[in-house]
Amino acid sequence: MNDKLMNILTRSIIARLPAKKKNLYQYIESLEDRLASQCETKEQFLNLLIQRSPFQQAANHFCMTVDETYRLMKQIENEINRELDKRIDQHKWIDYTEKVIKNQEKTKQKMKYFLFVT
Repeated sequence: MNDKLMNILTRSIIARLPAKKKNLYQYIESLEDRLASQCETKEQFLNLLIQRSPFQQAANHFCMTVDETYRLMKQIENEINRELDKRIDQHKWIDYTEKVIKNQEKTKQKMKYFLFVT
């Protein structure tokens, strides 16, 4: 499935989470995204994750232990992944290229036409 569509579906799932879960998830993701934007390599990013621990920051911010924060974040990620899998199974891309250009002269363009079915 298309990355843009996956992002749209994921954002939709996140938007429907209960406030506590949504806030924690978005807080940690935001911290991780900021760290990633400062890095040029995976190693730099991993080092910053250790040094600035988004889970520790989130735990402090939400008055939780790091262990509680980590477990809740993993639970949220699993919930998002399950819902995303369910939605992906409900949506299909059907290649309609041949049907669309069947009655037209074959063009030199390499265009594809898809029908998105829910």
